[in-house]
Amino acid sequence: MNLNELFETLASDNSRIFKTDLLKKHASNETLKKVVFFALDPFTNFYIRKIPAYTPNQGEGISLNFALDSLGDLSKRLVTGNAGIAHLKSNLEAVSADDAKVLERVIKKDLKCGVSISTANAVWKDLIAEYPCMLCSAFDKKLVEKIKFPALVQKKEDGMRFNAIVVNGSVDFRSRNGKEIALLGNLEEDFLALANGRNMVFDGELLVEVDGKIVDRQTGNGILNKANKGTISGVEASMVRATVWDMIPYEDFVKGVSNVPYIERWNALLGSPAPSDKVNFVETIHVASLEAAEIQFRHYLDDGFEGIILKDISAIWENKRSKKQVKFKGEEECDLKVVGIQPGTGKYEGMIGALLCESADGVLKVDVGSGFKDEDRKKDPKEYLYKIIAVKYNMRIKNKQGEESLFLPVFVEVREDKDVADSIGDIK
Repeated sequence: MNLNELFETLASDNSRIFKTDLLKKHASNETLKKVVFFALDPFTNFYIRKIPAYTPNQGEGISLNFALDSLGDLSKRLVTGNAGIAHLKSNLEAVSADDAKVLERVIKKDLKCGVSISTANAVWKDLIAEYPCMLCSAFDKKLVEKIKFPALVQKKEDGMRFNAIVVNGSVDFRSRNGKEIALLGNLEEDFLALANGRNMVFDGELLVEVDGKIVDRQTGNGILNKANKGTISGVEASMVRATVWDMIPYEDFVKGVSNVPYIERWNALLGSPAPSDKVNFVETIHVASLEAAEIQFRHYLDDGFEGIILKDISAIWENKRSKKQVKFKGEEECDLKVVGIQPGTGKYEGMIGALLCESADGVLKVDVGSGFKDEDRKKDPKEYLYKIIAVKYNMRIKNKQGEESLFLPVFVEVREDKDVADSIGDIK
């Protein structure tokens, strides 16, 4: 079995146990290990998202291992632009046709078989470093009562989470799972100006502006998902705007912790050289009490926004879910993994009827069949399978079988910026 056949076999069964057991049987294959690392490691980037047209090799070709090593010239940026594309094309044509398919998976940073970083690390211990990301906690009365006042209230943005990583005068845009966001040069000068010669990571949200107005989440993230896939057009990229709420020294980001209190990071961000009007700082209000925070929350809901983040000014930055930054939201929402497709019936015959979804630990299971537009239902099911989707719901319930489920689940969007679902403890 060659590696392309192995990945096809992995894709044929959605059980994580099946995937882990099969990979363990081939764990001694160093080329497989290298493929998995290159494809999933968030700090390995090849700076090419679109596979160039190439003529498949009908013979045996050079070894896949040799071709993988050759891709190092792309990740080190020794060849870029048209030269980089030509370099990739020559490698795709030099290996066997099956191995070329494996290289495509690597370049696209997607093994297309449901194997995640956690699965890879279960087979090869600590093979891939986790991409750092600080998350907010869901509303919890006990957590809120521990917030020290005065505190900060920030408007909860409704776009795509991102990092702008500025190192040695170059800028990379990454999603919350470390995948490249291709903005075709848009916003680069802005973040170079903000960094002002420093190696910094900026944390925030990307939004899309059309005719001077920020568009709704589904429309905006539809465009931003193209940036995640590397298919965004120059015109679309020019419409992308950024709202920023944090600035972390690059060295601290890689380590996973910065002990600088949030108020100092926030004030440093506000004091940075002003970029263009394409980059804004998140709307922020100082509040002296929980009651004042709740008033601001209601104001934002009345104005049609999603909610607020209440932040303790002493909060450090850490690669975990912070107990000092708490979300206030009008509706519940969670991110689930699609593990199966239910065919449509009646007027949806021949289309997607529902997505069979689970939490990361498999404890919560729910069929999500509403919230889709007809064009969503007509898509190839492979565009959803093993992806993470955002789901809005009314409440968490037990289904007829006594399993954890959701009441009135509604599809929101595919989370191209995320490859791990929420676990049961994250879902209210």
